[in-house]
Amino acid sequence: MNTAISKLLPYSESGIVSRHSDDTLIISGFRNDINLEALQAEIEAEWLELAKEEAAIQIKNALTAAQESRRPANFSDLTVKLQLGRITPAEREQLNAYYDALDELEREAKALLQKLEKAESVEVVNKIPWPEWVGWEALPLRLKLEVEQTYPEASNK
Repeated sequence: MNTAISKLLPYSESGIVSRHSDDTLIISGFRNDINLEALQAEIEAEWLELAKEEAAIQIKNALTAAQESRRPANFSDLTVKLQLGRITPAEREQLNAYYDALDELEREAKALLQKLEKAESVEVVNKIPWPEWVGWEALPLRLKLEVEQTYPEASNK
């Protein structure tokens, strides 16, 4: 979760390492002079707001990408023709279809942001019916902070 990591980066020794274990985000690499219990309590208190911020950023970035991907290859030509009054009915229809698609995406993004605002837990955020264009991946429900960077032991063959 990028918002949590960026918030925790100033407390690191030489960088942050994060990994997922089930529904927990484990972050390590903190300096030895950091009170991890207090820092973890602070982040846990903000966990829902961090999750909402992460989701809002995802929605906005995905909206921009979806809008760009739906833009007709000849968009510039179509807009010039429209301005000059030389657009054909088929070209006008293509331009209208693009703008209708943009309007629908923006309505959907607005509805998602409203649902996100009302979410009372990270679990509720994860259960929002996310459209495919957002590319949503469930956020971890919990957080664990560790001083040292730990790595799972390699399995023996």
